[in-house]
Amino acid sequence: MNSCPWTSELKTHLKNLVEMEPISPLPELLDVLESSEKLPEAMQPDAIRTPLERHQRQALTFMHQRELGWALNGSRPDLWEYMGNNQRHCFVNHVSNAYQEEEPEDFSGGIIADPMGLGKTLTMISLVASAAPLHNSVMDADGVVTSATTLIIVPPPLLGTWEEQLSEHVNPGSLTWCRHHGKTKFTGTGSYNEISIVLTTYHTVSAEWKSHGEHSPSVLFSTRWRRVILDEAHFIRNSSSQLTRATCEIDAAARWAVTGTPIQNRLSDLTTLFSFLRVYPYSNRKQFDADITNYWKEGNAEEALKRLKRLASFLILRRRQNTIQLPLRRDLQCAVELTGTERAMYDEIRNKTVARIDDILYESSDDTRPVEYTNILQQIEAMRMVCNLGLYYHARRGLRDLTQKNSESWASIAQQNFDFQGEMGGMQCRYCFAVADTSARLLNSTQSQQSLHLSKCLQLICSDCISKSQPIDCGHSPSCPFAPVYLNPTSLEETSLSFNHLEYVTSLPQAVKFPPKITALVTQLKALPPGVKSVVFSTWRTTLDIIEAGLNQASIQCLRFDGTIPLKERQAVIDRFRQEATPSVLLLTLSCGAVGLTLTVASYAFIMEPHWNPTLEYQALARIYRLGQRNEVTTVRFYVRDSFEQRVMDVQNSKRQMAAVLFASQDSTAGPSLASLQNLRSLL
Repeated sequence: MNSCPWTSELKTHLKNLVEMEPISPLPELLDVLESSEKLPEAMQPDAIRTPLERHQRQALTFMHQRELGWALNGSRPDLWEYMGNNQRHCFVNHVSNAYQEEEPEDFSGGIIADPMGLGKTLTMISLVASAAPLHNSVMDADGVVTSATTLIIVPPPLLGTWEEQLSEHVNPGSLTWCRHHGKTKFTGTGSYNEISIVLTTYHTVSAEWKSHGEHSPSVLFSTRWRRVILDEAHFIRNSSSQLTRATCEIDAAARWAVTGTPIQNRLSDLTTLFSFLRVYPYSNRKQFDADITNYWKEGNAEEALKRLKRLASFLILRRRQNTIQLPLRRDLQCAVELTGTERAMYDEIRNKTVARIDDILYESSDDTRPVEYTNILQQIEAMRMVCNLGLYYHARRGLRDLTQKNSESWASIAQQNFDFQGEMGGMQCRYCFAVADTSARLLNSTQSQQSLHLSKCLQLICSDCISKSQPIDCGHSPSCPFAPVYLNPTSLEETSLSFNHLEYVTSLPQAVKFPPKITALVTQLKALPPGVKSVVFSTWRTTLDIIEAGLNQASIQCLRFDGTIPLKERQAVIDRFRQEATPSVLLLTLSCGAVGLTLTVASYAFIMEPHWNPTLEYQALARIYRLGQRNEVTTVRFYVRDSFEQRVMDVQNSKRQMAAVLFASQDSTAGPSLASLQNLRSLL
């Protein structure tokens, strides 16, 4: 690869416009789950034509061992061990050191939690290919018939990815697979006897569980599968949701959860995975709390973490990204300065917002605070848009009276408020506590018409509870107005201040320059050697519109991939980017780029603004920096100096107390508190 222009070349091209700073790596929250045991390497399965990496063969060993069940004889370290002699015996729990006389319930499976980019999909395909074959079906000692087929449950966007991976890595004729989804569904249990793998989606599982019964039996729930594998398993972390309850009801001899983020927000995310796995006794949330979480609550964080690590060492396989030899990756951040006019626009919005927060903190009641909080979030969005769009942002829209929104009907702005809350971390249903957040949205790859209801005081009622005829009530008397909202991933890409950006660009006088971020991006893209491919990520399509205009002006060809691209056309966009020399730039929204794509043809990634949720940025960059990447990779994060964006980055980069994050409780059913408003003010 040609040398990267990030030293003297970059300084020459960018002069004083851009300041590049290296980003120091910080400890990963999930390092607490890291596996330290040195596993032997399993043999390469004959059915797999792609040579497995060392860490993948070690993962096969781990999975083969775990599918044998508990190592009660002490042949390897495990959660349970048999102790005894001719006179007395017991079974010891090596997490709590408790013992019992009854043999623990059978368990087969575990969690594969390697970071994104380490080839977990190929690893799981290799497990199916390497496990001892079960010809047709077998009957166990209890008379239960187990199918020879593995069921793999994935988010809808990943069905095609799994089929592509199977075609790429499996020797022809050695494994067979098909979909159980949409129009291609089985009608009887005998129709898949000769099939190795059945691919389905979480939505299909949820829908069939709801209708499954004597008069309408579902193949998914009438079968005991050889194994069930959940891809992106963190999607089931809401223990009370219909989707999670349905998935946990699948019957299988072995159960596997595959996710690079088994803990996204707090430790309770992990307990739902244990419930799916049926890990005795930690499938019971109360037992998990008694043996681990309560030690933290009682002030003994060291013992809580020690027990968590011990449990993880038995059931979870997680290695670091540097387990594999990937090319060098440079992570940089690029500070840009607003022009004088842009800074004045930004400061006016900021000053009004700070003054309004101070008024709210001083005078507002609990009943009016949610509405005011919503107004504040809208003004913060306006500040963020100024950082991205500069003078292309409609000043009259951004500087309107902060209280004007109060005159609009709740139905007209409820979706916007739901989107704000989702970007900041999600909301919980006031009845069942299911979380509606970014991950839940990404699962809904299609235009979901399943509505939730959001009150003006920011109380959420999920679709499951609505279907159970729970009252649409916020708890106030009288109840605040409610409006339907949707888990539509494309709404994450929109702003509440949208206008026809490309038309607006062409209407401006030539003297109006592109915003500083877009100018810096275009300058950097022009400095790259020919043939080098780049991906540009932004939260909003609005920003991508202005970038596209800037690239067109600079005669740089680009492709677009966002929520407005029909599903049937998306693969064609990716294929063109991968296979053709030009265009060399892909413009991609974070909501589309967080899961399911492999973009190792690119070696440069640009993130146009910091996101509330840094996990989304991490997932997006993993589309590029992953197994299969052959070139050195450079990532650049843009931000405006001395702005809200810089404060968000400071929060992201602060070294948080791991135990405090892991064991924190959540109550997002309550409206915004004084503390949340004070936190927002500190970012301004």
